[in-house]
Amino acid sequence: MSVHFYRRLAGFAGTLIVLALAASLVACSTPISTPAPPETKASLINEGRDGLLVMLSAERSDKRGRASIGLPVQMDGKAVYLMLDTGTNGVRVLSKVLPHSSYPAAGMRTSYTFATDAQVSGATVTVPFSIAGTKPVDLAVQAVDEVSCLKTNKRCIAQDGYTGEFGWAFSGILGVGADDPRDACCTQPLRALPANIGQRYLVRANLDRPLLVLSPSNVLTKDFTLVPLTMGKDGSAQWPTGCVQVGSKMRFCAPVVFSTGGTDMIRVETDKAPDWADDVDEHKPIAQGNYDVVLGVGDWAHRFNDAQTTIAKAAPGGNRIVIGLMALQNIDLYFDFAHGQLGLRAPRNNERMGS
Repeated sequence: MSVHFYRRLAGFAGTLIVLALAASLVACSTPISTPAPPETKASLINEGRDGLLVMLSAERSDKRGRASIGLPVQMDGKAVYLMLDTGTNGVRVLSKVLPHSSYPAAGMRTSYTFATDAQVSGATVTVPFSIAGTKPVDLAVQAVDEVSCLKTNKRCIAQDGYTGEFGWAFSGILGVGADDPRDACCTQPLRALPANIGQRYLVRANLDRPLLVLSPSNVLTKDFTLVPLTMGKDGSAQWPTGCVQVGSKMRFCAPVVFSTGGTDMIRVETDKAPDWADDVDEHKPIAQGNYDVVLGVGDWAHRFNDAQTTIAKAAPGGNRIVIGLMALQNIDLYFDFAHGQLGLRAPRNNERMGS
């Protein structure tokens, strides 16, 4: 074949490469569809005497197959699908899914950073909110208009301007955890529900049948081990302090956060690198691996054999132990803000996690 043929072939191949690159860039910037909320499935248990049952849904929330749990809520009369996270506090929702473009200001513009190095930013505004047919209440929520990566990790899961939680799987996060003194952005949504029906609630995070029970009766909570929440001077109800023994590596005590939105199975965040490890920048892992981890919180203890564990550098004073969704598959949570306590229940106190 002639030299001219090969030159034409090379030019054609170069054109295809350019077109492919252009297509990939367009794909990255293409707006994604708003996830459609599933039908709300709620029912009274024993005619309401044992509480209100709200079924949750399990969804794939990242491209590696990680799962999360979510539920539809009503925001200003519109059904919006949010991930349920017991590890954060308050509603964070994409501003573009709200029915209106502006709402009354309820606070300053804030940013929140996740363990994935994703960061969301937006103004704090007042939006009517309800769940499972309850009467709407006004909440201070974060209307997220920017989803990005930390400058130290520009290739995090938010590099395209969205994540599973804020984009293609859900339209935001319903944070229903204990108070966090470092994050005073928003109103805790369940505790704000009418008639105090969300002052006590039970969360089962098992992906086979996740559920939420508002105002559970003593019959449903009698088997929980209760530990006191840490009460702040301002009356806030914060996470209890507990301790972990990570294999032979370290013993560490800090507030224990049970997070259904946690991306790590177990994550130990310490502001001082252990003497067996080199120091790193804030938010970076110090060590990662599978370890036998023993967790103790008050009178409750649990052993996770062969659990995926991350030890990461925290900001000064930001020490905490985060137990993520995959470590909560056999642990039920009971939040009792009416009495300032957290309930924990597991069918067995020793489980093998696997790799």
